Amino acid sequence: MPKASLLKKFFRFVFVGGLATALQYATLVALVSLWQWQVTLASSLGFTASAVVNYWLNYKLTFRAKNSHRVAAFRFSVTAGMGLLLNGAIVHLGITYTPFPYLWSQIAATLAVLFWNFVGSLKWTYAPPVRKSA
Repeated sequence: MPKASLLKKFFRFVFVGGLATALQYATLVALVSLWQWQVTLASSLGFTASAVVNYWLNYKLTFRAKNSHRVAAFRFSVTAGMGLLLNGAIVHLGITYTPFPYLWSQIAATLAVLFWNFVGSLKWTYAPPVRKSA
């Protein structure tokens, strides 16, 4: 893939991810501040809600996927599930072992998951179907 094309995809991915991340953070802050939910659980619920937005926008806009939704949604579920575990682990470790406010842990988790999701999405989730040789 040409460098310019990869960079363009990455910037679209970051834009889509920014929208989804805004939903995640709004959910996180509302659940923790208004309803006193446990931080890791609130973060995980926000991550799950944002994943729905993320899937649709990346399928249509960022990667212009050629795979069926059956294939892409399954692959997205695996990639996002691993991202959810990574997000939860980083947030939990941050709020347990550092003196920083929970949003700092969420920011660290967001950055780690950003790169995990981009590489997974590019290389597997939305990768073009493999053509079988005759």
